[in-house]
Amino acid sequence: MRVLVVGAGVTGTEVLRQLSKNPRLTVLTLDPRDEPHAVKKKLVAAVDFKEALTPLTLDHVLEQAKPDLILLATSSKDLGLGTTAGVDILASAMRYELTKIADVPVVEVASAPSA
Repeated sequence: MRVLVVGAGVTGTEVLRQLSKNPRLTVLTLDPRDEPHAVKKKLVAAVDFKEALTPLTLDHVLEQAKPDLILLATSSKDLGLGTTAGVDILASAMRYELTKIADVPVVEVASAPSA
């Protein structure tokens, strides 16, 4: 099974840590940042796709990654939207739209608790 983890920040790092326990999974990562949390923590050497997942880029990403499942472990930062006021509402709407239009199951992952 191919799983695409969107967002390699704190939440994505926890998702990746859990998925790495199953060697039968092929796990791919997508994040627009140069050095997301999972890379800094050396959980992955680099992300597989360095871009933002949006409704406009969804088809291209699906064609390249060919996932069976997408896990959205994203914040507005993970989506490459910045930190402008109100951007969290836009990010939430974008995640919702992705779950509706993707041809594969898309599951939104809750934020990891802070340590």
